[in-house]
Amino acid sequence: MIDAETFPSFVRAFPEAALEFDGLRGWRLSGDDGVVMFMAANKDVEVPTHHHDEQWGIVLAGEMELTIGEESRTYRVGDTHFIPAGVDHAANIRAGWQGIYVFPKPHS
Repeated sequence: MIDAETFPSFVRAFPEAALEFDGLRGWRLSGDDGVVMFMAANKDVEVPTHHHDEQWGIVLAGEMELTIGEESRTYRVGDTHFIPAGVDHAANIRAGWQGIYVFPKPHS
């Protein structure tokens, strides 16, 4: 289970996000100006192509293959990425991945 050591207890005390992907968990810190999501995967997760408002992220552990528009790249520890608003993107997240995402306004 993802939570014992993934993030410190105060992060895990944030509201848990309702994520629709088995093996992926996230905790939300929300404010009037945006949302910060602390996310982790305990097994491989495929996130299908979708789009929404812009987002920025950083990989804290593990790796994922992210396709933004027509470009695919593997992101590893310390790599950041920016997805513009409305741009299709998809991900193949590997077990053990952890990341932080920032969105400009609240998401479900």
